[in-house]
Amino acid sequence: MSGEELIRACAEADDSAAWDEFVSRFHRPISLSIIRTAYQWGEIPQQVVDDLVQETYLKLCANKCRQLLEFATQHPDAILGYIKTIAINVTHDYFKGLHSQKRGSGEIEQIAEESDPKAAAGAVGGPEAIEREVLMSQINEHVEWCCGQGPDHDRDRTMFWLHHQHGMTAKDIAALPTIGLSESGVESAISRLIRCVRERVAVAH
Repeated sequence: MSGEELIRACAEADDSAAWDEFVSRFHRPISLSIIRTAYQWGEIPQQVVDDLVQETYLKLCANKCRQLLEFATQHPDAILGYIKTIAINVTHDYFKGLHSQKRGSGEIEQIAEESDPKAAAGAVGGPEAIEREVLMSQINEHVEWCCGQGPDHDRDRTMFWLHHQHGMTAKDIAALPTIGLSESGVESAISRLIRCVRERVAVAH
């Protein structure tokens, strides 16, 4: 079953088997998109990841998957990119809201863990993961600055990470309904952001 056929079955027939297949097919990319985006904010508690996965499903299924079905009908080859975009935006919105609440308090809320075992090198919380978390946080700061404070900030940030973390082409990104740019427009915006980030990294080091 193609992605478009699967989404249509979920939306129009409310087929439980189709929903099982939908979750089986898209749960991993949704989860990975959320985890990678959360790394940019420096926080990845598992409970938050699970909650954001559920929030993403709720967004996708709103109004009997109307927006998802419309997109799948018009851009069947970019369905996965669209779903990843929803997951990324849900995650950014969560952390923006969280940090907005904390701003001015001078404290970062710590999430208590039931246990604190020594992590393996490549595990979440391990040395490699921590180094990656720091690096991603630094890059994200540069990306945030380069995107500016204008109305296109969120759009430009999303394009940058879709391209660099998820390997989406300018053509696929341009097909997403939240972008509103042509393929060449996406290419130009991403190139500008890359130059800006590289310049800031060079100055910082």
